[in-house]
Amino acid sequence: MKKTFIIIFLLTMIFPCITSHAADVTMKSGKNVTGKYAGAEDYNYYAIKATSSNFIAITAKTSNKKNLELDICDSNKEVIASNLSIPNKKTLFHRASKGKKYYLRIRGTEGQSYTISYKMKSIDTMKYAKKYNYIFTNASFTGEKNALFFKIKASQSGILQFMFETSNGVNVKIVDSKKKALSDVFVVSDNAFSGIGVKGNKVVYAKVWKEENSNEDAVDENIVSDNVIEQSDTEQSESNGIDGITSFKNVKYQIRYISTSNGSTRKKAKSLSKGKFTEALVPAGKSTTSWYKLKISKKHALSVTIESRMLQNKGKNLQLYICNSSGKKLNTSPIIVNGEATVTYKKKYVMNYPKTTFGTTASFPEGTYYLRVESKTKLSSGSYRIKWK
Repeated sequence: MKKTFIIIFLLTMIFPCITSHAADVTMKSGKNVTGKYAGAEDYNYYAIKATSSNFIAITAKTSNKKNLELDICDSNKEVIASNLSIPNKKTLFHRASKGKKYYLRIRGTEGQSYTISYKMKSIDTMKYAKKYNYIFTNASFTGEKNALFFKIKASQSGILQFMFETSNGVNVKIVDSKKKALSDVFVVSDNAFSGIGVKGNKVVYAKVWKEENSNEDAVDENIVSDNVIEQSDTEQSESNGIDGITSFKNVKYQIRYISTSNGSTRKKAKSLSKGKFTEALVPAGKSTTSWYKLKISKKHALSVTIESRMLQNKGKNLQLYICNSSGKKLNTSPIIVNGEATVTYKKKYVMNYPKTTFGTTASFPEGTYYLRVESKTKLSSGSYRIKWK
């Protein structure tokens, strides 16, 4: 026995590099686990069993206050989300399936320590004008079938604007509670944003995803510091998952109120005062018709101005008819308004509206006339302002 001990001791002295620091630990929800980096070519593995089909929310704290570098693996320790970086004291979200086992594979500088914990979480239902911050693994929402859904309940009727800041371009589509599209797809990058027209007390979702071939800018420089560890050839060959993370800062929605009391029939037509704009809401998801009543007291040519505030415009989204007192169309072909509002989100959102004025060549006799405005497309919504003189 003594002889065996001496042999082991001598081998340890001859080959000091054969010591193993790697850990394989099973984590419990909400419990902190502390460890030290195993070294450049070794890893600590932390097992997590998903108790629901939500997100694994991983929180990290490091001794050097730099980012925690890791990969996420499946139950066979095959990488499914690679080159991840969690800022100190921040949380990373990764989509999980109920009952499945995952491993966190920690990378970093030997000698430094860290503390990690996790909980199963869903994305919060958004509250009006409240700002949210998230960091997601790109593996969690790459491809439209794997999209994130931010739930929104419209508190009032008007233009609902969904916005956030991110260094990575992502796709956004607004859908209803049955996940049916209410808007076209628009790309949010830097400070761009868009929205829809919506009636009050309606639940909608902002559907967000990355293109499947898009892993550029995997680390958001606004949230993650420059402590990104370059991988060795060995590490790169093992990182077969979808690379990187995407951060979303100041995720929020707000609504600019617009009344829905627009006349849907000629008998309910809204009276227009000469020279004054009236704004009308065009809700997403259905075609709309609005009637406006005007009275010409002195014979003259009629001029109509529409200021389009329509969003995600594709095709003929507004068309105008001038009608007589009986509602008969005086122009058999509609006057088309194709304008689309352009929008920018900085500290305050800015929207630019195109104006279009249509004049008639003929003088209209005294009397009552109607303007009929139709929105034919269901995937372009918003509002418009209209006036006559």
